Amino acid sequence: MAVLTVLLWAVGFWVLTRPFHENWPVTEARVVRTHQFYAKGEHCEVYVQFTSEGQPRTVMFSGYAPCSELPFRGETVKVALDPWDASSVRIIGYDGPLWADIEFAALLLAMPGFGACAYFIADGFLFRRAHKAGGDRPWRSVTVRFVSRAIYRGTATCRLLALDEHGKERTFLLSGPRKDLPGFVHASPGTTIGFWLVGDGNGNVLINQPGFGRATVGRVSVPNEFEFRTMT
Repeated sequence: MAVLTVLLWAVGFWVLTRPFHENWPVTEARVVRTHQFYAKGEHCEVYVQFTSEGQPRTVMFSGYAPCSELPFRGETVKVALDPWDASSVRIIGYDGPLWADIEFAALLLAMPGFGACAYFIADGFLFRRAHKAGGDRPWRSVTVRFVSRAIYRGTATCRLLALDEHGKERTFLLSGPRKDLPGFVHASPGTTIGFWLVGDGNGNVLINQPGFGRATVGRVSVPNEFEFRTMT
């Protein structure tokens, strides 16, 4: 996907910059009309008249600039004619507005690439967290009793009870993305939940709930007094 995005951007940029790297035929033209308007910035339409293949033609050049920065009515200019499109010209010596249009279009073409990069960076951070939490440590089967939950900005924090090595029931908090913890988000108080867990010993864990898809990254902690009161 990333390679395709870069390829499409390169092709799009090549097409946009054709007036500068292709040898278009050049002819003289006269400016017959200009029209300035505002659309997220000042634009100017310059209408030029010239003879092509023995026939008079009038073509419009649109630039992302005020008309004061482009040829005025009655001025004689040189224009490069697009061999692909008879209605497209480049006014030689007035490349600034054309480059402004190209830069804006290039930015739009690059947006999918930026999105892909952001996705891969986020995915890389998630993979790093998952690798740090799991590593090569063995998975453990855990059975808990669900007590309560709190959800804030897409993160679910669940208060759970589990037996320690002495058979005593202990309280702990398990948190992770709400969408990745359906077995906990939809549980009722008192429900017994079984799942697989592996962690790095510092609170970072991987949680695998049978029947709910792939493992997800989460956090395990012991509640402080405030958390204990609010989730009781």
